[in-house]
Amino acid sequence: MTMSQILDNIQDNKLQIMGKLTASLLHEIRNPLSAIKLNLDYLNMIEGELPAEANESIEVCKDALARIQYLMDNVLTFARRSANNLNDCSINDITNSAVNIMLPSALKKNIDIKVFLDNGIPNGHYDKSKLLQVFLNLITNAIESCESGGKIIINTYKEDGDFVIWKIEDNGSGISEDDKEKVFQDFFTSKEKGTGLGLSVCKMLLQEYQADLYFESTQGVGTKFFIKFNPNLMQKENGL
Repeated sequence: MTMSQILDNIQDNKLQIMGKLTASLLHEIRNPLSAIKLNLDYLNMIEGELPAEANESIEVCKDALARIQYLMDNVLTFARRSANNLNDCSINDITNSAVNIMLPSALKKNIDIKVFLDNGIPNGHYDKSKLLQVFLNLITNAIESCESGGKIIINTYKEDGDFVIWKIEDNGSGISEDDKEKVFQDFFTSKEKGTGLGLSVCKMLLQEYQADLYFESTQGVGTKFFIKFNPNLMQKENGL
């Protein structure tokens, strides 16, 4: 074994240990977070007895708590691979679920989301929660990229025969040329509060289904993200 291979093995071992420590630490953090959430829920129940300033502070705390939970879920997903819970499911149905979840965030920023889904695309054997996580992440990125009054368009369609495409397009800030080669790298982010794990986690989850994640972007104009699903795998899993 060469010195380079020895050093690579040492680094891999360090990363595995760090992954285990991270997962363990986050699990421990969940307990105090649950206590905080329970107390915030109780305060919500008596909001009529509290001054308006206190209720505003409670809402700010709830938003911050949700942000912490979102970051923890991303880090945990990256730190460990969970077992697949495969079911026959519709990409379109999962898309609609993701849009419904994110619609309040979009409306808060006055962002219009249009959805155009091809009812002719086949179902696939997927882990619904993992695909939902990917769609939610990509929609979240699009919303955060847009200014007030922005637009987001989500499509599903077939391309080059039977390839199934999931596409999201926004007219947000776009990605700079310098950042384009880095967007899928672990821990890279251009956001002040980002973890840099969102897109790398998405790519990792989609690789389990032999699906490609790629994008087109022009800074100051907007960004398009595409997921290209393997048609043979989908047809095989559907027994077609």
